[in-house]
Amino acid sequence: MIRSIVGLGSVLAVLTAGLIVAPRADAAPQKKKPGVLHVYDGAALFTETAIDRGKVALGKTVFDHETVLTVDTHAAVPKDRKLPAEPGERAKFFESWAKSAASGDRAKGVYVLVCRSPGYVQVLADKATRDRGFTAENEQRLRDMFTTAFKDAAAAKKDGKSDEELFKIRDKSLSNAVEYVSGVLKGTIK
Repeated sequence: MIRSIVGLGSVLAVLTAGLIVAPRADAAPQKKKPGVLHVYDGAALFTETAIDRGKVALGKTVFDHETVLTVDTHAAVPKDRKLPAEPGERAKFFESWAKSAASGDRAKGVYVLVCRSPGYVQVLADKATRDRGFTAENEQRLRDMFTTAFKDAAAAKKDGKSDEELFKIRDKSLSNAVEYVSGVLKGTIK
């Protein structure tokens, strides 16, 4: 009987050691990923150089989870959508448009819809990005960055500034957006 207990103890020791040494399948280390910037610039608001710099900057930042920033610009409201006349309904209109446009790969991470005429910026974050701490306040701050830059560019145009100067103002907003999203989401592990 003592031999059985000793034998059983040895078996338990070996099994326990095996559990400690053997890696768990569900505990595999998470691979860090570079951030991704997608810009669909139908309104021609940014220079190719600024877009490329933004892609490189976000790509150099490594995150614990997939981090995507999509900026989708339009010169005007599409013909198949009817802009409401009431100013109070416009926010709902642009939110609805952004939600329908943010599909497929565009739905990942932070999505920014920009309409040049009438001027409007809508920002949406997907559930995974919200779970990582990108709040409604962060969405508003990002929206304000773009809105302020676009207003500044419009004022500069009225003052007779060159197209190069207008692009510089708008390009800076794209660079600031990349830095902001990267700063908020870097190091988040949820």
